Amino acid sequence: MYPKLYVARRERNLYQKDVAKKLGIHLQTYHEKESGKRDFTLREARMLAKIFDCTLNDLFW
Repeated sequence: MYPKLYVARRERNLYQKDVAKKLGIHLQTYHEKESGKRDFTLREARMLAKIFDCTLNDLFW
């Protein structure tokens, strides 16, 4: 699980479906990635950093 990503999403009142849509992936895929069952691609990770206006370190480490 990526707790920092979860917190960033919740602080912005976004649902998983909202972020999945911005990334261009299915909701189920995003759910699996946020919960740590699958890995984000580098492209997706960079897009997340832009969406949440932070660094990759802020979200993942």
